[in-house]
Amino acid sequence: MYSAIRRAFVLAAAVFSSSVPSTALPQEFTGREHAHAMLLLSQSDKDVRLAAWSLYHLGSNRQDILDLLAEVTWTACSGNRTMDSDTLSWFGKALGNTKQPRYAGLLDFCLSKAKDEKTKKYLKQARDSLGGTISDLFEGGKIDLREARARLTKRASLTPQMSKDFDDLRQGQALEEVYSILSPPNEVSATTVPGRKVGIPGVGSFRIESNRLVIGYGELGTIRFAYHEGQPDWKVADAKSAKGLFWSTNDGHFVTLSDQIASGDGLHLREIAEYLLEQDRLEKDILDRAAERIYRSRQEKDELLVDGLAWLCRVIAKSGNGRYRQLLLEVSSSAATSKLRSYASKTASGLKETPGGSFIPVSN
Repeated sequence: MYSAIRRAFVLAAAVFSSSVPSTALPQEFTGREHAHAMLLLSQSDKDVRLAAWSLYHLGSNRQDILDLLAEVTWTACSGNRTMDSDTLSWFGKALGNTKQPRYAGLLDFCLSKAKDEKTKKYLKQARDSLGGTISDLFEGGKIDLREARARLTKRASLTPQMSKDFDDLRQGQALEEVYSILSPPNEVSATTVPGRKVGIPGVGSFRIESNRLVIGYGELGTIRFAYHEGQPDWKVADAKSAKGLFWSTNDGHFVTLSDQIASGDGLHLREIAEYLLEQDRLEKDILDRAAERIYRSRQEKDELLVDGLAWLCRVIAKSGNGRYRQLLLEVSSSAATSKLRSYASKTASGLKETPGGSFIPVSN
């Protein structure tokens, strides 16, 4: 069983060598090493910046990965690639953290070319941290980045077991573990998500963004990983299924919409309702489940559950489907709480009777 195995996988990839134009890589790569390489070989500033950011925080004991970091830095400093100042600053910081005098000449070169003062500051700090004797100096322009990416990019061969393992993902699983279970992904990229709001006197308030590492498995879906200071690896934050499963943030794993509506608590129902309200189209089966749950739980008095039921009323209101009008009118007169009676009444008043009869709950 793959889920019980923690192993390095074999990639038909190229070696990144700074001494020859060849791109042969030692064949064994861990998951994080593969992710770093894929990000570094991207043409997106966001992707390569995340690679540098991750290497700054987590480091690497692979000389070929660090040389790849240096090669991408060289392409920017030599003018072969346009790179924004913030990204180049992170590249400098990551190279400085290696403590390898091998990259001193590269940072001197970048300093001579840099125009942004903030970037110069970070490059100088990085250069100052590379003390010691300089030997085996890194030379830029020796790695064929296009060939390296072509050899490293390999579509995952999906199997029924991989599909099941994907569906069994859990929040908090390490990137290395996910790679060992699912094999190398088809795609690796970076994204950001809004975090908490902070306020600075005289400046105003703004929302801090958090980095996410994203890996994709074609017909299975995508997985987003978060990193927090001090962790040994990226951890699963959430995932998106291509098969219609819903990722419950409250539970930290995939669930089916129908089961969650039928048996979830108030927090689950609100989470599902917020998701459904963002959808362009609502399936009849899901609406039936929502109506059934509202009716079946109308006598409940738990505040969180009543709030969840009220959110389900909003979902039915969005649908505009009049077949639920009669049921909601009944709930508006029989629910145990004034809040649910109010939401049911308001929703029912906005629905028009439709041909074909009214929805009849199974629990009636």
